[in-house]
Amino acid sequence: MAAEFETVLAAVRPALLRHCYRLAGRFDEAEDLVQQTLERAWRARDSFRGDAPMERWLFTIATNTCLNALERRRHLTMPQLEVAPSGADFTLVEGEASSFISPAPDTLLFPGVDEQLERRETVALAFIAVLQRVPPRQRAAVLLKDVLGWSAEEISEALELTVSSVNSALHRGREALSMVKLHHDEPAPQTLERFLQAWHTHDLDALVALLRRDVELAMPPWAMWFRGVEAVRAFFTSPRFQSFWAGGVQLVPTRANGSPAFVFSRAGALHSVMVLRFVDDAVASMDVFVGQTAQFRVPRLS
Repeated sequence: MAAEFETVLAAVRPALLRHCYRLAGRFDEAEDLVQQTLERAWRARDSFRGDAPMERWLFTIATNTCLNALERRRHLTMPQLEVAPSGADFTLVEGEASSFISPAPDTLLFPGVDEQLERRETVALAFIAVLQRVPPRQRAAVLLKDVLGWSAEEISEALELTVSSVNSALHRGREALSMVKLHHDEPAPQTLERFLQAWHTHDLDALVALLRRDVELAMPPWAMWFRGVEAVRAFFTSPRFQSFWAGGVQLVPTRANGSPAFVFSRAGALHSVMVLRFVDDAVASMDVFVGQTAQFRVPRLS
């Protein structure tokens, strides 16, 4: 029994990690919550009766572990959900990094071929960010129903709610999520290559040519963000950004949140992670997470 139990725990761990990340919004916290879940499941393994799939039992433990943790902290956010886009004032106002969502590397979210079949939009940054504005139990109900495919009865048992309360939570949660921008396209390889080349050669015109007119740029934990290609270009030509760009910034391709991404490095040290969203082979959003590089594995930098 113990060997079989360990096998199931190992197999379901990536799915538990995605679930905890959706609920918690920060990848480092999600990893801790998964570890707590597995430890609790192991201690309670003798209580598993087998009248439901073990995976569902594990997700119930994970969900309630997350809900207990979420009771003790405020919801997370992104700059574009809190303040209006910035104008010509490029003064950087730093917020607290722990108050923003964090990116998640695809190598850990989707380590196997089977997991890659799951809808990538369910870990997209926009989806994760808006989820955090939904009260935790509503958030859990929506994820269990719309992502994992549970019935209202199964959710009511897991969350210790009545079926009518579950249906009400689903309605309110889905309503809050209806405004999220989930549409994104996978860019052509040559588009990503042009983007990388433009950054490395400091070719601002080539870079701007790859942006949509309504492109958005955010850089948490900085509170400022920009909307529109002209506003983004103006920031890229500002002395603050130009000094950063001139400091020998290197970009290493990766993937995060089901999307193309780049890890920034300066002077051989990792600096930030930029997650891109493409629509019609053009950049619709750039979310740059300053300092959020711990989970990303990139080739050794010289």
